[in-house]
Amino acid sequence: MKSGVILEKFVKELLTENILMRISSRYKVERKALTFIGGFENYIYGFEKDNKSYVVRVSHSSHRDLEDIKSELDFVFYLATNGAKVSMPVLTIDQNLVEKIDASDGSYFIISAFTKAEGKAPKIEDFSTDFFINYGKVIGQFHRLTQNYTPSPGIKKRFVWYEDQVLVEADKYLDTNDKIILDRLKEVMDEIKKIPKTHENFGLIHTDVHMGNFFIKDNQFTVFDFDDASYHYFISDIAIFLYYLTWFTNEVDRLKYGNFFMINFMKGYKEEFNLSKEDFIHIDKFLKLREILLYINVYKTLDVEKDEFAKRYIERYRDKIINRVRFIELNFEDYI
Repeated sequence: MKSGVILEKFVKELLTENILMRISSRYKVERKALTFIGGFENYIYGFEKDNKSYVVRVSHSSHRDLEDIKSELDFVFYLATNGAKVSMPVLTIDQNLVEKIDASDGSYFIISAFTKAEGKAPKIEDFSTDFFINYGKVIGQFHRLTQNYTPSPGIKKRFVWYEDQVLVEADKYLDTNDKIILDRLKEVMDEIKKIPKTHENFGLIHTDVHMGNFFIKDNQFTVFDFDDASYHYFISDIAIFLYYLTWFTNEVDRLKYGNFFMINFMKGYKEEFNLSKEDFIHIDKFLKLREILLYINVYKTLDVEKDEFAKRYIERYRDKIINRVRFIELNFEDYI
């Protein structure tokens, strides 16, 4: 199996002081102004300039290529300039949204910067009727706006959901004992591919709007990290938050929180966009896809023998995936 941990160490060694100095120069700030914030698949730095706060995302070519990130930023810029609740992309000194910086081994880093989202990461205590209604409005607005999005001249079209690297290379991360997981993955992907694609249910979307990818201030949302944006069914964005909201709750709380979320989210969502009943009731398939995708990612990025989260996830979801158990026992027709 390929180790995401080894890959991260390899990339970290390439991100030298010289590279960081070159990054800071592209935004006309000193190296010492760059402060490491964190990161998982990308490295995130913050800086202050002219009394404003910004973040720089540093991606490695082993994760995304230059054209992929150009297409991502083109989409984010489109959303931002059309009033969506996203972090505005920031230009380099050469007026580029994205730039490439060569590393010592022939690979390269890709840099992009954004205005820092105001507020804080949401917590469970922030959950309320208004919170979920406003969240529904944000996602509904994204889906309405994406219907009119076309890539700018010279920008390559973003990839389709089933071209995601983790899905394409899933067999690299799981051993022979988990062949049945790969079988279940193929099943659910084949089911989803059979859903008719229309202008009203399919387009370029965020695909990963969980609580780690937006901030709130006065119950207003700012969404960021469109790194996984792809052409996908709109219902996937709704499934994602429902999944992460309830994935480690007990069965009683799962139904309680899931129902509360769906009722209020859909109130806000339908103020911005209408998804048909025929499209909406496929949500179970997308919940199962996320369940399997995370299972694969656990093996891709974590030490499953030592990491406690990895152990918990595998213990909780392996049998459910194998036995095709529904993620949550809700009647989704009640919410549309």
